Amino acid sequence: MTTRHVAIFMFPGYGHVNPTLEISRCLISLGHRVTYVVDEKFADRVAAVGAGAVRYTSRRSRLGEGTVTGEDIGALGLTFLRESMDVILPRALEALADDVPDLILYDLESFFAARTAAQRWDCPTVQLFPYVAANEHYALSHEVFDGTSESLQTCLDLLMEHLAAEEADPETAAAFLANFDSRNVVLLPRSFQPHGETFDDRYTFTGHSLPADRPGTGSWQRPSGDGPVALITLGTEVNDRPGFFTDCVEAFDGSDWHLVMAVGPGNLPAGRAAARGAANVEMHEWLAFNTVLPHASAVVCHAGISTMLEAISFGKPLVVITYTPEDRVNGRCTEELGVGVALPGHELTPERLREAVETVAHSDRIRRQVARMRTEMLAAGGPARAARLIDGWLAEPVAAARRPAPVPEFQDADT
Repeated sequence: MTTRHVAIFMFPGYGHVNPTLEISRCLISLGHRVTYVVDEKFADRVAAVGAGAVRYTSRRSRLGEGTVTGEDIGALGLTFLRESMDVILPRALEALADDVPDLILYDLESFFAARTAAQRWDCPTVQLFPYVAANEHYALSHEVFDGTSESLQTCLDLLMEHLAAEEADPETAAAFLANFDSRNVVLLPRSFQPHGETFDDRYTFTGHSLPADRPGTGSWQRPSGDGPVALITLGTEVNDRPGFFTDCVEAFDGSDWHLVMAVGPGNLPAGRAAARGAANVEMHEWLAFNTVLPHASAVVCHAGISTMLEAISFGKPLVVITYTPEDRVNGRCTEELGVGVALPGHELTPERLREAVETVAHSDRIRRQVARMRTEMLAAGGPARAARLIDGWLAEPVAAARRPAPVPEFQDADT
């Protein structure tokens, strides 16, 4: 076994970094070294799996309250592109100048820093999708950016200036701006992928990003009684919504349901205020979902793929609350696959929420579909399969591994 060095560039969000951690753990167990170029707040998580870190401090904001628009996402993308140009790329090039990686893994949002570094280091790349993938026929950006976006146009202007300074030819420029690479690993089941039948052998769907060892035990204890349990979370990006948690408390007031609510860091005081006097509600900033999921009858969540797949891995039906354009894509998929119900966040009422939870918890049809999806995602191989694929690519002759990405039929500078 020859030890190789893998660098990982990921957008500084829990839903981007966390899905890579078990892949890294597997790569390290295979004898490779892994170095993340990562926001400081994820350094401990990276170190816990045995990886190194080139650290920076990200100044990007979250998506905030209310309905999230394509322009909101475009503004976030512009902020991160500028951070990639001014901070992340220079930091990576300096820190790894004497320890150049043999392969770079990256997500779409990190394409600028990852692909530019790969060109400087003459290093092969693999794109990771912790959410739905893109090809010549489908891109999430087509659903996110409806019409013109000032921020997106600014992104494109900055990228064209960069390519002009690099004197890139048209083919190189097209590949640099593409939404995908010549090798892509998608961390979800193929059936979750819109237009999944159009994705060829450049794409490997590994089903999920969950570790193999997830014992359903921990600090959480089921309360006395035999009433049903609902796990409720809005993840890390859109959880500044005290009204949502108030609706949840009101929806199940006086019922035999026990609510376990993860309200997110910093939101606990508002959450407790919403739940004051409700004996059937417990609030946490965060907790390990696998400690609750074995006991849950339903999961109410934002439309984050990682949370959705973790719930399905325990055979639990979903009530998906949608706030962003990407949420709506995942919510639509939830209903098309029959694994739950999607509710628009801006239309949520306690009555609609209660009805949706009761529906998914008692539907034999949804239960069967969840079981079928669980089998598909686990059979796809998960992080262990992803790591073995990457291990195989690392073993290839350098010339073969460094073939350029194909030129797409469209170019979309989705950041």
